Amino acid sequence: MPGQIHPITPQVLSPAQDAVIAIVLAAGKGTRMKSDLPKVLHLLHGQSLIQHVVERVRRVGIRDIIVVVGYEREQVMAHMGTSVRYAVQGQQLGTAHAVMMARPHLSDFTGRLLIVYGDMPLVNPDTMKLLIDRCQGNVKASMLTIILENPPDFGRVVRGADGRVLRIIEVRDADPETLAIREINVGMYCFECRALLAALDRLSNDNAQQEYYLTDAIEAIASAGHRIETIVAPTVEETLGINEPAHLRFAESLKHLNYAERLYPVIDASLAASRRTRQEGEIS
Repeated sequence: MPGQIHPITPQVLSPAQDAVIAIVLAAGKGTRMKSDLPKVLHLLHGQSLIQHVVERVRRVGIRDIIVVVGYEREQVMAHMGTSVRYAVQGQQLGTAHAVMMARPHLSDFTGRLLIVYGDMPLVNPDTMKLLIDRCQGNVKASMLTIILENPPDFGRVVRGADGRVLRIIEVRDADPETLAIREINVGMYCFECRALLAALDRLSNDNAQQEYYLTDAIEAIASAGHRIETIVAPTVEETLGINEPAHLRFAESLKHLNYAERLYPVIDASLAASRRTRQEGEIS
């Protein structure tokens, strides 16, 4: 049975946001979860991970949601029911390939696409709204990033001398100079639909994983002369993807998610102050 859907207060889209479809990527098995259950169906506070994500998308005011399913897709579809539309990724050929599977739903669509992973249950609806707001006019894509002193194995955001985003390079394909970049891609985007579809047509799987990376669409759009904007995530916690049991335990430790969201800025500020104090003590 699906977990209980909690009451929510929709945040009405501004006129500039009135044509937005969300794509939730939920096709993976989640091998590191060490379970036969599809990763997005693991429970967090009584709801599946994907329910948390879909609920937060709806809080932004988006009602048209396409879920890309793959591994044990019948379970995921039965779980979510008719509240969303579905696209099927029969083979796991990468994140861009997953988005390509939603293409039949997008043939006449000229608005924007919010793309988010189905295993990011802590993402803030306000952050999604910022991404959508930023993606308009000559900005054909916006993406969520975060800057860390010791980045994990996430794609690095490569910028030109003028500060414009040029591309994202995945860790497996990165040289030491690229790995020194501290700004990383979180994996949530908003694209102008037609610009994204044109970029997908230009992608190849000539990389270490032999997959079609959605991150390569950023370079394709930038090389076509369009601007890519970034939103830096206000907190580390909301960028958490649940990839292994330890991540789920951490998310479970936040007993009340809404209350935790309000605390994140305070926690982050306190940690930053603590780090500064420690560093100053080491210097002295």
